[in-house]
Amino acid sequence: MVEGIIWVVFIFYLIYTLVPTFLIRRLGYGVFKSRSDSPCAALTFDDGPDPQYTPQLLDLLARKGTRATFFVLGAKAEHYPDLIRRMHEEGHLVGLHNYMHHSNALMTPWKVRRTLEHSADVIERITGIRPVHYRPPWGVFNVFDFLLIRKFRIVLWSMAAFDWRSRGGTDKIKRKLIGKVKDGAVILLHDSGDTLGANPDAPGYMIEALADVLEDARRRGIRFARIDEHLPGRRLPERLVRRSAEKRTALPAASSPRDQASQAAGKAAAGAHGPRGAGQAAATVRDPQAAGGAAALHRPRATGEAASVKLPQPAVEAAPAREAPQSQPPPREKHRGLALRAWMLWERLFHRLYRIQPGDSEHRFLHYRIRAYHGQELILEDGEIIRPGDKVAELHLDNEWLRQAGSQSSSMMKLAVQMIRAMGNSMPRLAHRLLTDPALADLKGVYGISMIHRGTKQFGFTVLPLHNRLWRWSSTLYLRVLLGMLHPGGFGRLQENTARLNPRIIAMSASQMKKRYAPGLSAAEPSSGGYYPEEAYGAVLQELPEGVAGKGG
Repeated sequence: MVEGIIWVVFIFYLIYTLVPTFLIRRLGYGVFKSRSDSPCAALTFDDGPDPQYTPQLLDLLARKGTRATFFVLGAKAEHYPDLIRRMHEEGHLVGLHNYMHHSNALMTPWKVRRTLEHSADVIERITGIRPVHYRPPWGVFNVFDFLLIRKFRIVLWSMAAFDWRSRGGTDKIKRKLIGKVKDGAVILLHDSGDTLGANPDAPGYMIEALADVLEDARRRGIRFARIDEHLPGRRLPERLVRRSAEKRTALPAASSPRDQASQAAGKAAAGAHGPRGAGQAAATVRDPQAAGGAAALHRPRATGEAASVKLPQPAVEAAPAREAPQSQPPPREKHRGLALRAWMLWERLFHRLYRIQPGDSEHRFLHYRIRAYHGQELILEDGEIIRPGDKVAELHLDNEWLRQAGSQSSSMMKLAVQMIRAMGNSMPRLAHRLLTDPALADLKGVYGISMIHRGTKQFGFTVLPLHNRLWRWSSTLYLRVLLGMLHPGGFGRLQENTARLNPRIIAMSASQMKKRYAPGLSAAEPSSGGYYPEEAYGAVLQELPEGVAGKGG
């Protein structure tokens, strides 16, 4: 029982957070980490704002004429709105870092979405601009964060100074950065030290070291820009531009006396120059928070205000407000190959850890492991019942075989024929191996959980629903991720067949296996021949996801 619980928890976190974090962080799927052709680097600061260190950092950036990106916590933004307002007014980009510094791996997808929306509302009320750039705490994702790619620009990093620890002081940070910052780099730093694992005084060392880092970069001709300037050509979808404009109309920014003076002067300018003149005045100073240069939503500023408070201008021209969304390029084939190789490595490790054995020395289609059954009571069609505690052989398909067969088959029919032949060849040998082993004299039967189960009845299996909700949910998620990895068309094609992709228990009693596959049992293993029920062909064809066979699919 304990082993089963540990296994369920491990599989859950493997699918929920480990696999998506690997795919996103290592392969860069759907996120921005660096840009080799960018003419500048990017400074990014997480975990703020902090009432002690963020003002010091802003003072340093102002003295050096450097603009940066701040990924802030929504809760802190609520407590220190003046710091958020100052970031915005001094030309820095304000992004999201969750409402609290909690990992996405420990939150449900609904809570992640809810806290992000709340944090975005907080920042929008302060600055008048809705943030769209997002960095999750610790760079950890859950599987549903892939959906956030449609709504947010997810930003990671290419360089980290490990500045959240005081050990090593300023020298450690200088060694990490001086002489190593280059164009296109995204540098991770922290302006607060009150999160889990950080030292409270660490930001002080970071600010002290950053002064020398900026001076070194100046001598080497490296300049810094905000993340949205780092991403020329990345446009917001029109629906987000429209939504941002609507929300800004409904939710006016929390205005300081300076903002109120600016707005009054803007109205005066509009009255003096007419509608056309007002539009030109508004376009004179672009809003520094326009995400990716795409929003192009301007606020009028007084001429005197613009002269006294000069906002650094983006290096690239702002895009028109209504630009058609650009399609994102598909993941590179080499990335898919890397992910597949990583998954197959996990498969081999899993087989070793759990001592999974081949069911047929000649054909590697089926594997098994002997264990005590833990699960719902299985009432089989031949009247036998498999109960918790019975000794069973747990069946596993060889996913490497399935991947190779799918990539080499030119049509679904050919893949179905291969699977039926492999099953027909493997079952007699598996039955002989299990039924002639003296240690398995009390074997009750065999069982497994599979997405491809309709053709199994013709091989003697009973197909049963999976009653345990948690086990059904985790199995569905795991098997769909698995099929998405193996499917030549990836996860997108599988979305068209989700109604068919529901896991079922397949089980067969030892007596049924002996009757069907080894009626005249002897010590000699079957050397040739197989079991090929013709009626299985159509059932297996109905079960296979469309396109799983490759070219002909």
